[in-house]
Amino acid sequence: MAVSNRQQQRFRAYSRETAQSRTLISHNKYVKTLLAYTGIAAFCLVFCAIYEIFSFGEHSLSMRTMFMIPLLGGAAPFGLMAAMENPPGISRSAFNLWNSGLAVHISGCLVRGIIEISGRVCDYDNYYWIIGGIFLLVALITQAAAWRRDRRNTNCIRPTGTMR
Repeated sequence: MAVSNRQQQRFRAYSRETAQSRTLISHNKYVKTLLAYTGIAAFCLVFCAIYEIFSFGEHSLSMRTMFMIPLLGGAAPFGLMAAMENPPGISRSAFNLWNSGLAVHISGCLVRGIIEISGRVCDYDNYYWIIGGIFLLVALITQAAAWRRDRRNTNCIRPTGTMR
């Protein structure tokens, strides 16, 4: 089936408009995620300060550095993507797995901090690091597969009248 020049022009204009709207939507999503992770980091700082007030002068390095996980793992990458003119798209499953991995790591810091402040020693918190690392690794693999699939699907140009 032959495609007319006018149909190709319409398809290119439609592709540009949808790409611009997708960029705006993803930019807003990244800004919201940046603000959420910044708020989580601030909450971790306040929580640590309040917890140490009531811990009779004891402190924990794990709890004091707990705020770095949402800053470095969440706010920094999403802030960079929000600053980009044309940010890369992130699949929903990779986004959820990444958030879950960071949440497990934050929980691991909290558990280790509570155990250290109480004066006990336990290997229970090591499971948090392993499980969180698995979540983050699966998120990276899922995102790489999504980018590969998208790159394969965008190489072909389909005119507006055809379906696949």
